[in-house]
Amino acid sequence: MHDSTPSALSEGARTTWREEEERIRSIYARRDAIGKRALYAWSNADVLINQYRFQATAAKCLVRAGWHDLSNLRAVDVGCGSGGWLRQLCGWGAQAQNLHGVDLLPDRISHARELAPMVDFRVGSGWQLPFDGASADLVSAHTVFSSILEPESRRRLADEMMRILAFEGCILIFDFRVGHPRNHDTIGIRRCEIARLFPGFQLHSRSLELAPPLARSIAPAAPLLSLLIEAVCPPLRTHSMHLLKRDR
Repeated sequence: MHDSTPSALSEGARTTWREEEERIRSIYARRDAIGKRALYAWSNADVLINQYRFQATAAKCLVRAGWHDLSNLRAVDVGCGSGGWLRQLCGWGAQAQNLHGVDLLPDRISHARELAPMVDFRVGSGWQLPFDGASADLVSAHTVFSSILEPESRRRLADEMMRILAFEGCILIFDFRVGHPRNHDTIGIRRCEIARLFPGFQLHSRSLELAPPLARSIAPAAPLLSLLIEAVCPPLRTHSMHLLKRDR
């Protein structure tokens, strides 16, 4: 993939997404300050179960999209955090030099570079992705759209993801499907919203992950029970994974 000049924005659109950027940065700074990241520690039983469910569902999506061999996959992860998804793709056979991650938060990118120095990680905005059009086979965004409250900013992000996607490529989105009633910093992203943001795409969706309060209380003592409840009680699942491919 080659760098490119991001597509032009009107002054009004630029102001809107700049405001969203600053709001998101401040939210994550506040969460870090009060220790919220401890909820997602790698050793937590519910986190380990969710990682398994995410990986298993994502793998099925990639196979459904025709990617049995990832050795030539060109991927961009928007809102990549510390790069866990891209490292997973490497573990599945993708070549690090073909993988690119973009995130607003410099500390997340610094950590990602330490963990996977061969992957191209950049501090930047999903609203102006620094890549050529039609240059990525896979464009992903995990728990990103739910952090964007302003509808047109979500539209702008979707437009950028579609711009850099190769015609035969696919988009993979993992996000909250329901909002938290006490968390006004995020919203639930329903399947209809994904369909609105990506017109002209075939959409396959699957819900997963038991509601966090239940998972955190059940998984440490009974991990199999946690998985069973998730399997038999779809209304208690809080996330969805969406696979999108262009209509032919």
